[in-house]
Amino acid sequence: MEKGLTLVKNVKWSENLFDLTIDQATGLIVSIETAGTDADLTSVNIAGRATTVIDADGLHYVPPMTDMHTHLDKHFIGEPWKSLQPFVTLPGQLEFEKNMLGELPTGAGERAKRMLDLMLAQGTTAIRTHVDVDPQIGLSHLEEVLEVREMYRGRIDMEIVAFPQQGLLRSDSVYVMREALRAGANYVGGVDPAGLDRRVDASLEAMFELATEFSAGIDLHLHDPSHLGIYTISRFAELTEQAGMSGRTAVSHAYCLGQVGETEARSLAERLCATGVAIMTSVPIDRPMPPIKLLMETGVSVHIGSDNILDSWSPFGNGDMLSRGSRLAEASGWVEDFWLLETYKLISNAPLTPKVGERGTFSLVNAINAMHALAAAPPREAVFSGGLLVGGRMFPNSRQMAAIHS
Repeated sequence: MEKGLTLVKNVKWSENLFDLTIDQATGLIVSIETAGTDADLTSVNIAGRATTVIDADGLHYVPPMTDMHTHLDKHFIGEPWKSLQPFVTLPGQLEFEKNMLGELPTGAGERAKRMLDLMLAQGTTAIRTHVDVDPQIGLSHLEEVLEVREMYRGRIDMEIVAFPQQGLLRSDSVYVMREALRAGANYVGGVDPAGLDRRVDASLEAMFELATEFSAGIDLHLHDPSHLGIYTISRFAELTEQAGMSGRTAVSHAYCLGQVGETEARSLAERLCATGVAIMTSVPIDRPMPPIKLLMETGVSVHIGSDNILDSWSPFGNGDMLSRGSRLAEASGWVEDFWLLETYKLISNAPLTPKVGERGTFSLVNAINAMHALAAAPPREAVFSGGLLVGGRMFPNSRQMAAIHS
């Protein structure tokens, strides 16, 4: 059966109301018109094609959210409450996490679906997820997440990082990383070349050798502090340049950038901009955060991710990227309209207003304008992906979600 059109009427932005028509077959916006007066129809036929009509009734347009650092296979959403322990040492925490995950009755695939449903309901339609691989669990998590990626294709775009959580060299995971990249992972992961692997250069070089062999990107977890972390990032940028991988590498967390002086941070930021290394932050409130404004003003590509959501590391987090962006703006003191709008660049890869020919993927919220939407992070009333209603409070019920999965 030929797919029809979706007409979303009376969508607000720029203080005016507009009607958006989206081709369900391509997922693209085919027309944007000033809103008319007929908002009573529930279905019509435009140019011989069946059309679903949804009245936004003045709800404000919000671009699709992007979560650039999450872990679909680690959370406990939908599981009984798990009591956590204080963080003492990284090796101790890794063992604690491994034991807790091993006790769960559900597999990584089922947990991934729970998380993705939550993300879709809150307007996130693109993610980068790190998925654990190591000699003990092999590719079991990855294989299940790869299946889920296909299940959600067309509604949510997913990049997958093969993540050696126990340490790339420490856990002797180079060979299983090769298997993961052959299986379909898009990025080489790594974690703390000094603090965990204990060999900065050897760890980084192993990551770049894997990336070069499989034409993959790299996304490095870096918690190592202060000048140790700064050295690691500097070396990472140097290897990025040598490998010709500008725009394909990232450092996640990078707390060290918030632990040195402005002059040193700016100098390294200029180096990151020149070599095309991105910075990913989860907007931590319990430890130093990279100087986001300085990084943005220097031209560094910066993105936000949710990271831990109700897992063995933290009971906090809800996967809401609009709320996460609001947290960054508030913590940074960004009260001016300019910086409230700039924050969207960190949580979305799409422009603030829709355009004909672009994908019909967006959310609707009850807000005065885009600045208010960012500051208040109101509930998503509707979430569209490629013109299809996939989440938000307008989304009918869990039975329809089950029908979509099937």
